[in-house]
Amino acid sequence: MDLRFAMVLIAALLGFKFMESNLSTVRGIRNNNPLNIRKGNDWQGETSFSKDAEFESFTHEKYGFRAGAKVLQTYQNKYGLYSVREMIARFAPSHENDTDNYSKFVAGQLGISETEKLDLADPDNMARMIHAMSIMEVGRHYTLDQARQGVALA
Repeated sequence: MDLRFAMVLIAALLGFKFMESNLSTVRGIRNNNPLNIRKGNDWQGETSFSKDAEFESFTHEKYGFRAGAKVLQTYQNKYGLYSVREMIARFAPSHENDTDNYSKFVAGQLGISETEKLDLADPDNMARMIHAMSIMEVGRHYTLDQARQGVALA
């Protein structure tokens, strides 16, 4: 192997490691927690190896999506929150987030008004809702199919 090839190979490997470390700096991705759910419950798929004191960590993103679906089921079944605006106001309160922008984005992704009633007992509605929320939380990292895997476990 000549020196030039070895240097290119080393540079490529270092570049890959740099890209890998940048991806892992996004908290929700690093924690397999697409909705950045705070600690507080004993969730299915939760890992005990997390160094994050504030946010849940899961063994796989499907469990993170499952937790998000369970949270939203509680919003509808226990608190009677049915519009995107109501659910986002509770999930992402204005003292921590731009709740108005968050709500508008999610409603836009769903193709509905922020105030329209949304039945999350419909698995497709739930998957689309948590997928849109994951985009707001961690960017366009996860697919709708990954969200559907979590909903199937909820």
